[in-house]
Amino acid sequence: MMMLKMMNPMGSMPSVPGTGDDKDKEDSGLTREEMKEQERLRKEAIMHAEKQRHNKYKKQEEERENVRQNLRDKYKIEKPENDEDEEEEDEDDSFGAKKKEEDDDDPVAQAQKLAAAQLNDAKALAQEKCCLQ
Repeated sequence: MMMLKMMNPMGSMPSVPGTGDDKDKEDSGLTREEMKEQERLRKEAIMHAEKQRHNKYKKQEEERENVRQNLRDKYKIEKPENDEDEEEEDEDDSFGAKKKEEDDDDPVAQAQKLAAAQLNDAKALAQEKCCLQ
C-alpha cells in the first residue's frame, strides 16, 4: 500500500472533468427560472452583437462602394449590372420559414385566387341550402 502512495503523490484519485460532478451548478443557488432568464439574456446579447457586426460590415461595404463609384466617375466607367453578386438584405433577422411574396402582375396567380374564391362561395351556398337533418 505504501508503494502505491509513493507512485501517486496526490494520495487519491484526481477528479476527472465531465464525470457528472457538477458542483458549480449546485452551488450557484439559481432557480430554474433564474437560469432561463440568464440564458435569455445571453441569447439577447449574442443577437445584439450579431446586429452590431452586421451593421459594421454594411457600413464598410458602403464605404467601399463609394470609393468604387469615385473611381468609376474619375475614369468614366459604367457600373456593371450583376444581379448575381447582390445579396438580399433581411431586416427581420428571423430564422423561420420566409413568407411568400404575392405577385399581383401574374395572371395565373390571379386566376387561381379568383377560382378558389368562387369555389368557396359555391360551397358555402350549397351548405346553406342543403342542411342534413
